[in-house]
Amino acid sequence: MHTNQRIAAIAMIMLFGTATGSEASLKILEGEHTVVYDIVNPRGVSFIPDYSNENFTQKVISQDEFSKRVQVTTRMGIMKTRVPFPLSPGAVPPAYQQYLRAEKDRQSDDPALRRTALEVTKDSAFAHEAANAILSWIADALTFDSSLTAPPDAVSAFKYRKAYCVGYSNLAVALLRAAGIPARIAHGYLPPGYEWGFSKEYWGVKVNDGGFHAYIEIYYPDTGWVFSDAEHSMQFVDPFHIILRLDGMNMPGAYTGGFLDVDKATFYTIFQEEDRTVMVDELPLPKQQRLGRRPDAVQHASLVTGRVVDGRGAPVVKGSAVLWKDGRGAPHPFADGKYAVAVTAPGNYRIELRGAGFAKSSMTLQIETGKVYQRDFTLSPGGVIRGRVVDGSGRPVGEGDVFYRSGDTSFGAPVDRDGSYRIEGLAPGQYQITAVVGEKRISKNVSVEAGKETVQEFILP
Repeated sequence: MHTNQRIAAIAMIMLFGTATGSEASLKILEGEHTVVYDIVNPRGVSFIPDYSNENFTQKVISQDEFSKRVQVTTRMGIMKTRVPFPLSPGAVPPAYQQYLRAEKDRQSDDPALRRTALEVTKDSAFAHEAANAILSWIADALTFDSSLTAPPDAVSAFKYRKAYCVGYSNLAVALLRAAGIPARIAHGYLPPGYEWGFSKEYWGVKVNDGGFHAYIEIYYPDTGWVFSDAEHSMQFVDPFHIILRLDGMNMPGAYTGGFLDVDKATFYTIFQEEDRTVMVDELPLPKQQRLGRRPDAVQHASLVTGRVVDGRGAPVVKGSAVLWKDGRGAPHPFADGKYAVAVTAPGNYRIELRGAGFAKSSMTLQIETGKVYQRDFTLSPGGVIRGRVVDGSGRPVGEGDVFYRSGDTSFGAPVDRDGSYRIEGLAPGQYQITAVVGEKRISKNVSVEAGKETVQEFILP
């Protein structure tokens, strides 16, 4: 790395590295999300059951020989269960005792797994807290491995600390059963090309899988069964999980042939989607990012949240929110006009919203512990400054930065190998921009207009 690049890297770390006072990784969601799929295959679509549990509903609302329309809804409210942990004798009905026993790939009687389950859950007062503790431990202990080099059973996942979805699920079920909490494997399908695996993220958390997928279902005696995904989410799964079957349960209906695998010409279309989920809190564990539901009615972290729209009131499709404190900030991506940033340390902050093609907008906040701040933004069209930085012979410099000031803060855009740079999100007005390459620097005054690009070239002596 060249000296310039080191300086630039240090500057970017200072700018974005540590800033919001929030190192939590369990994003807490609230609301309801429904997706209606049209699934079509000229050779038929395989059996898809109707199923519901405490906060999940799947229903086939129409079908014929070659297609099915399936509605999947996830409800993300406060966890209602308050079963004391450990579970008392007799709390689990006889019909569900099978989900406490050890199995071939879910060795809940293994001494190492039993010790780990007891250690991880020792401070839990309720069963759902114990389950979250186990899922948090798995999130931080395991690494996703799609190579299938390690066996997928629970003991192997525990030993090698790597697994794919089956290994994650087997280990989660084994540890839950070792802790005395009934759990079973859910076999489902993640439609390709939507929010999982193949292309996108769900609230900033991406699972490393697609197609056929294994996750888990946990039983709480006072509320019933609840899905979780050890790779992705605690106490819910998003509606991009289509359930196919559950271990030990005869699903209603009968298998009549057909296909779901995308390689066999199955097409998925989202016929309708209504997403009313919002991020409402963050918790400190696990360290790896996961999604979850409210475990209780307490607001644990402060939250800055709201809508981001353009001048016509339409949601800004994509952008980032930056919470600044003492000259440092970290970007938090948002989508579909909704942003949320959790803050664990009180103090004076500045929240800044950015979107491609828009001028940045910001406001200051005095944040107190455990409070929610609703702040909506309307973004105006912004301008762009772009150009090239070359030497006296017209050759691109291939390194360096172009800086500009906004208020009391300096911002930098890197110079690419071809000498080009680009500064976006500028409000209309006059700017002084400075190209810096090593010890050389040169400044220019540039006028920016809304919705337009201004080209400014730099020739360094």
